[in-house]
Amino acid sequence: MSGVTDFSDEERERLYELTSIGASHASMAFTMLLDRAIAPSAPRFLKADEYCADDSWSTGVIFQADGELTGLVAILLSVASCDMVAERLIRGEHSDDPGEAIESALRELGNIVASHTMSAIADRIGGRILLSVPVLVMKDADTAFVSMFRERGAERCVECELTDSARDIRVRLVFVPESKPT
Repeated sequence: MSGVTDFSDEERERLYELTSIGASHASMAFTMLLDRAIAPSAPRFLKADEYCADDSWSTGVIFQADGELTGLVAILLSVASCDMVAERLIRGEHSDDPGEAIESALRELGNIVASHTMSAIADRIGGRILLSVPVLVMKDADTAFVSMFRERGAERCVECELTDSARDIRVRLVFVPESKPT
């Protein structure tokens, strides 16, 4: 597990537990919304310079979390996953502007998944976490996320991948905790 040296043992253990709880609730939300079993991987800890943009994560919904736990929360979807998720979410819905319907569905999906994720974490720590209005990125989301990550001077992140058994749906859930003041 590379990159874990920047985390104290206590911080790593706490973030691992909270990320696992959040990812579990995120996968349940995806399962409910997509009517398809989605499971989380184990969290991975990465240093800022180890986290690289990957163009396979094209679409994303990014939030700022504030409160008991602060930082960036990103839900990134692969190209194929985005298409499949959009199809499942807007199935049978007729719209004059299909692009607008897809964007609206993805924002709502992001809101629901992020709310489930951060509510579970807030319940676990006995605090309150508020999410910003989502930023939807429809192209090169991982590049945009890396830019936001680095602009904040963040040093590390924790990520999980959420997938179905066929790996048709692949989602990357990433939390970038705010750097501690020195």
